[in-house]
Amino acid sequence: MTSKNEIRDDQTHRFVRTHPMWFKVIRKPAFVGATFLVLVLYAFLLPAREAADPTVLYVSISFFLLLILAWSGNVLSDRNQSEAAKMIVALLLIGVLGWLFYNYSGAQWDKLADFFFNWEKLSGGWKVLFRGLGVTLLLALISAVGTITIGLAVAILRQFKSGTLNIFLKIYVDIFRSVPMIVVMVVLFFAMPYAGISLGSIVTTIVALSIGYGAYAAESFRAGIESVHSGQIEAARSLGLSRWQSIRMIVLPQAIPVVIPPLTGNLVAMLKETAVASVVAAPELLKRARELYTSRTNPTPLIAAAIIYLIVLVPLVRIVNMLEKRVKLR
Repeated sequence: MTSKNEIRDDQTHRFVRTHPMWFKVIRKPAFVGATFLVLVLYAFLLPAREAADPTVLYVSISFFLLLILAWSGNVLSDRNQSEAAKMIVALLLIGVLGWLFYNYSGAQWDKLADFFFNWEKLSGGWKVLFRGLGVTLLLALISAVGTITIGLAVAILRQFKSGTLNIFLKIYVDIFRSVPMIVVMVVLFFAMPYAGISLGSIVTTIVALSIGYGAYAAESFRAGIESVHSGQIEAARSLGLSRWQSIRMIVLPQAIPVVIPPLTGNLVAMLKETAVASVVAAPELLKRARELYTSRTNPTPLIAAAIIYLIVLVPLVRIVNMLEKRVKLR
């Protein structure tokens, strides 16, 4: 006859997470080490790119890639492994992927420096690129002001709970969050002149970025405003404040700190999106880099533009992450 303690133990065991035997086997150091040696042997046996049949080569590399990803995932997902071991495995995975690309991509590595890092070809072009960067930053700054203004206005108007007004505001938000920015710019720049409206490349870029990212900003502001408890608005109204005064004096001061991280993230994304303005001939950084690439018949200006973007954007991304952490700690 089953005792009460056995029944209780059986019921408790149902909620204890268990793993099958094969899962425990693949976690053992002996298995991990043995499979690593097998992968090393497999790597030495991979056929050369020039000598092997293409089908055999692709199948062999694909299978090897699948095995190395499975092996790496097994180690990286093991909670019992130290962080040092996981870091070594991660670096090893990156090294293997780089080795495969180096050996089997067919790239002309001996000409890499001449193609992509020929700084002599860029002689005198840095000034052109930095002028393009100035235009990029100017476009981003003016568009950021427009984005914040439109987003805040839309979010506040939605708080007045007007059914008819909210329909149009929701349509605006849904449309411009769904349509790619390049489509908005192309329509404004190439289609609107047929209606007699010609905005020019700079104005087109500012208008497109402002109304496009204004939709994203509106949702960020709306989320921040709705994070403030509705009881505070009711209390403000009971004290004689109008709805607008309640929003301006009570809600917004509490909502803005919550909005800053997602809003700054959207603004950083908008700064990257200024590169799309080259489609409408705005003289920003990418447009200047493409002009230099065409005139010098070398892609080094494009690499230089990418480096400039990194120098500008990486610190901004880190600032956004710091803001997010500060808001979470509050």
